[in-house]
Amino acid sequence: MLKSTVILCLLILPAVFSRLIIYPSAPGAPKSDKFQVFLTQGSGGQQESFVYITSSDHRQNQSSSDIPGRTLSWTSFAFTEKPVKVDVLAQNDFNACLVRPTRYRIGCIRSGPKRATFTVASNASMMSVEFDNDQTGPDKDITDKLLVFADAPESSVPSKDDPSVLYYDVGMHDLNGQLAIPEGVKEVYLAPGAFVEGGFITTASHPVTIHGRGVLDTRQYVWHDTRFRWAIINMDQGSDHIIEGITLVDSMQFFIRALSDHVTISNVKTVGAWVYNNDGISVGFGSVVRDSFIHANDDSIKLYASNVEVTRCVVWQAQNGAVFQFGWWPTRTVQRVLVTSVDVIHTDWCTFKGKNCHISPNDAVVDLAGNTTLLQVSDLEFRDVRVEGFCPRIFNFKMAPLATGTVSDVMFSDWNVESQSAANSSLHNEISGVGEKGRIENWHFVNFVVGRLCVFDPSKANFDIDPNTTSNVNFLCPKLVGDSD
Repeated sequence: MLKSTVILCLLILPAVFSRLIIYPSAPGAPKSDKFQVFLTQGSGGQQESFVYITSSDHRQNQSSSDIPGRTLSWTSFAFTEKPVKVDVLAQNDFNACLVRPTRYRIGCIRSGPKRATFTVASNASMMSVEFDNDQTGPDKDITDKLLVFADAPESSVPSKDDPSVLYYDVGMHDLNGQLAIPEGVKEVYLAPGAFVEGGFITTASHPVTIHGRGVLDTRQYVWHDTRFRWAIINMDQGSDHIIEGITLVDSMQFFIRALSDHVTISNVKTVGAWVYNNDGISVGFGSVVRDSFIHANDDSIKLYASNVEVTRCVVWQAQNGAVFQFGWWPTRTVQRVLVTSVDVIHTDWCTFKGKNCHISPNDAVVDLAGNTTLLQVSDLEFRDVRVEGFCPRIFNFKMAPLATGTVSDVMFSDWNVESQSAANSSLHNEISGVGEKGRIENWHFVNFVVGRLCVFDPSKANFDIDPNTTSNVNFLCPKLVGDSD
């Protein structure tokens, strides 16, 4: 009996060697057949980290963006103190590998046949590992994606016996749709190794925390499944909610919709965005989104409320949607938004469309889509944003034909866009109001770098800014031209 108990404990508890934490996995969880990942810290032995997988195949015929034959694999671990060496064993051989965001400056080498090696020094790293035999481009997708997430160790684990906690331990759990969090439950915990099929919705006014290192997955639910209201996690009801640490996978619609006030989203990962309406994160007044990875196939971050802060996030924008979206709703009243230190590692709008790409009005890094007819938007700052690779369009901020109001006092500083569409293409960075009643005013671009050159003449950087409906839109380059670091 004692021997069985010891074995059970070894299965349930995360493996800890030195300060490296290897998360357990649930028996029956989907294991990747594309990649294996092995971790080493200091003089400790090499340990395998479980690699999950999700595939686009089962979404075929569920929406017009369902393109089969693609996979996304990911693994997560935690560590402190010494850096961790990561070895990736791929299914196919390659010549070179790359870790994004490139801001991390993590060098990746081919250390043997089918093997990539790199070292992670920070435990707040959200990485895409990419190979030259499966490269993206203006008209090509990465077929088999691999993400590696390095966490800080958990700081707060609740008791399983606390009646105010829904505790999901290591193992497979089926919620049969979206679970309404009962009155009196203040905490939902997904332990490392918990694989929960379903979602959650708040129904009471008190704050709720959803956290842990487990997985929340909806691949078994059809697109727009009626058992869900909008998203895998819906926190429109209540206020002061927290979502921390978990991974959300293969959403049947939005990943997170939390339009209540004062929501904090931290160290969350959304992956496997295969179909339209796979929006990333939307939050309400006074909310914070930080240190999170967003893979979305619609708007990644909806900036629909005032006093919102987004910081230290990594975005993989799939074939549809904006990175930062302001539109869709009839009225948009937003003041005091701060976006800092965001890495956009892919913008895949032209994928599968050939080199002469025509994309939706919804597709841009900063976008105003739909028929928003009343805008009172001001005091926005987007600072230290990096857009890697080829970006078909940075701005598509055009007011609807009947729109009124102003979008004013907007600052874009210290941007670095690696490459964008040529001036003779059909895609331009468009900024315009409408008539005399819809105005764009006081937009400032400071150290806005495209292709390693700071933009001081917007006409030479594929900007189309309507002079009749905008005023005081200016570009400044205090740094040396070409100094993008």
